[in-house]
Amino acid sequence: MIPTRLDAIAAAIGAPAPAGKARVAQVCVDSRRVGPDALFVALPGRHTDGHRFLGEAFRNGAAAAIVAAAAAIEAEPGWRLLKVAEPLAALQRLARWYRRTALGQVVAITGSNGKTVVKDALATLFAGRNALASPGSFNSQVGLPLAVLSGSRTAELAFLEAGISEPGEMALLADIAAPDFGILTNIGMAHLAAFGSREAIAAEKLRLFADIPPTGWLLAPDDPILDPLLGRLECRVQRPAEILSFTPGEAVEDGQSVDISNGSGKTFTFRVNTRSPHLLADLHIAAAAAHRLGLGLGDIAAALDGYAPRPTRMEFRSSPERVRIVNDASSADPVSVHAALRAAALGAAESGRKIFVFAGMRELGAEARRAHAQVGTDAAQYGFSHLLLLGGEALDATAAAFRAARPDGEAVTVGGVPAIKDHLLPLLRPGDTVLFKGPRDSGLARAARELSGSIAQRCLWLELSAIAGNIARFQRHCGGRVKIMAMLKALAYGTDLVQLAAWMAELGIHHIGVSSTGEGMAVRKVGVTQDIYVVLPDRDDADNLARHRLTPILYSAELVAPFAATLAGSGRVLDVHLMVNTGMNHLGVEPEEAVGVARAIAATGTLRLTGLATHFAAADDPAADEFTRGKQIATFDRVIAELRAAGFAELTVHAANTAAAVRFPEAHYDMVRIGIGLYGVYGSAAVREAMALELAVGVTSRIASIRTLRAGEAVGYNLTFRAPRPMRIGIVPFGYDDGLPWGLAGSGYHALVDGRPAPIVGRICMDQLQLDLSALPEVESGAEVLLYGAHGGYQLRPEEVAAKAGSIPHELLVRLGKRVERIYIEP
Repeated sequence: MIPTRLDAIAAAIGAPAPAGKARVAQVCVDSRRVGPDALFVALPGRHTDGHRFLGEAFRNGAAAAIVAAAAAIEAEPGWRLLKVAEPLAALQRLARWYRRTALGQVVAITGSNGKTVVKDALATLFAGRNALASPGSFNSQVGLPLAVLSGSRTAELAFLEAGISEPGEMALLADIAAPDFGILTNIGMAHLAAFGSREAIAAEKLRLFADIPPTGWLLAPDDPILDPLLGRLECRVQRPAEILSFTPGEAVEDGQSVDISNGSGKTFTFRVNTRSPHLLADLHIAAAAAHRLGLGLGDIAAALDGYAPRPTRMEFRSSPERVRIVNDASSADPVSVHAALRAAALGAAESGRKIFVFAGMRELGAEARRAHAQVGTDAAQYGFSHLLLLGGEALDATAAAFRAARPDGEAVTVGGVPAIKDHLLPLLRPGDTVLFKGPRDSGLARAARELSGSIAQRCLWLELSAIAGNIARFQRHCGGRVKIMAMLKALAYGTDLVQLAAWMAELGIHHIGVSSTGEGMAVRKVGVTQDIYVVLPDRDDADNLARHRLTPILYSAELVAPFAATLAGSGRVLDVHLMVNTGMNHLGVEPEEAVGVARAIAATGTLRLTGLATHFAAADDPAADEFTRGKQIATFDRVIAELRAAGFAELTVHAANTAAAVRFPEAHYDMVRIGIGLYGVYGSAAVREAMALELAVGVTSRIASIRTLRAGEAVGYNLTFRAPRPMRIGIVPFGYDDGLPWGLAGSGYHALVDGRPAPIVGRICMDQLQLDLSALPEVESGAEVLLYGAHGGYQLRPEEVAAKAGSIPHELLVRLGKRVERIYIEP
């Protein structure tokens, strides 16, 4: 939200204004996500009530809270409360007012399936422009208002989702969004029980577009059920194919080439990282809308080249044993289930079997048994030989129809999500394809990822809930008014820059730091809209920085002139931060140069100084605390004062990395930069003593084979280890090419095999290592090996492993190889 006076917000929602002149820059309904200058909305929920968390919200920095006037609240001094009859209605009124105040043209998107995919793709297509897109799947009575309020600046263009589950809901969403243009993806059977018919669903969804003026347009599918309804609209109605052609071409590994043209005779080709026909159809809709909004075909092709859908949007994973896992467990209704079966069948290997894990469909009312039976028939017709069912009684119809259509097939009902992996692991053979399909909250997305880890040789597990918890811990520790920048440099510490950045908005992060301009562009390409700061911009990067709305941190006066020259005459102004060297002597202008460089930046007319930074050399080392405080912080404070005296008063000031954020409260300033701490990893013992974090990463492999050595026999290169007695040796496919330090050999390092320590013997090879399993006679091939981190209830601190290798935990993570499977576990 643009910083807004609290009295203006009070007027917008019809509440008495509290005393003071506070400003609000963020609106939250989750107290754990509250940040500096936030407005917390205390909503009643199914299981709890937001009023119970007012104390936590204000401790985390809330400027004010919207509360029910009738609620019994023991307010503490300093709490600013906006009292209304219904907090949800107040949130919706605030969003309606803000949409008309801060947003330009709005493209509203609805449909039974594909809303989020289309919106994410549009965010990618317009990533370098002044556009806003709903975070995640914010499309409900609560989600849409939060999406409208999520932008930190005025937006010329906004892409907003609207979703409904009951009759009468769309009129309110339409009033909030007030769309200028519209997109209807399809009309399926989701929520059929509530509406009674597809015709009723279509009529409700089209209410979103009822007031689009004649100058606007609506993209709609070619569906006869819509014909009598579309004629009532004032705006122009078009099909995506009428705007541009979108033709799938050659299939490539886990992807597809696509040709686009608009009848002008020129065709552009690009590649997307999906083969799903229904996802390609959604991308066609997004491309057509972008072209309608003024993007050229070349720009569309360039933006979508390499596009990958967000996690659980038809993920494809292939194991070393050539087992293909298709994870489409983000929604389930008859249309999307049929599309998923078709897509998985088209991508399956001819030599393998096709296995369908299905958690059913909901809210189909009287149509439930018929629709579930049709799924069984479709699965058989698409060649699936095995059906694993998880869910309610309607799945009996799926099993019966499947057996009738394929008598030689196998249909099994499993008792819960954990049983899926237990059933599949002994069943799978090379070349098999496994499709997971079910509602978002069915647990199948996690089951699919855990199966991927069980059959992959090398895995990095990333627990997103632990990262979210660590972010909340830093927010509480630093105080509510301090912003948090998530430092995702070095490709997000070896995890996965693009995927992790895409999660940041949902984890409460509004500021992201990356190393290079190329990394920032990659993050923008997946639709990330937060502020992105580039730590090491190059002198030739100005055009891309401005085009993709990236904020460079200028570390040298020599960058000012080339940046300004590149942007001269373009009409664009680039926000920049200035790095000051306070004693680390890596990057930054000297303290006595800072005011002069700031004035030079201001004089360009194309650069605008909006922030000031420095970097600490030894904030994690208590022995260097005098240097940190007496030299670096003192010098930086002096530079801040000099810049303010020179007229640069409105700067975002940041200095603290993870260690400084924990150990030096005087260095919090306006924002802290958290890197390794996001993952619950400590840079030093002093940091660990000062703050408790939750370990969010775990690196695993498996015992590939077991050998028995006789006394005196050697194992590994150069015969550096000879068995002093008969020994059982486990061969683990994880070596220094995967990022495990070669120096761990002979260091006393023990991995954990099914939770029990097993020492390393011999040298670490490029692709493998050897563990002594003599004390673990029951361990067999396939047993899981935890190399470091936390996974499966076991923990092996990466700091301790790094110390044995003579390294630091940062290096352990950033050196992880490309063939290590990155598996994200959702909150």
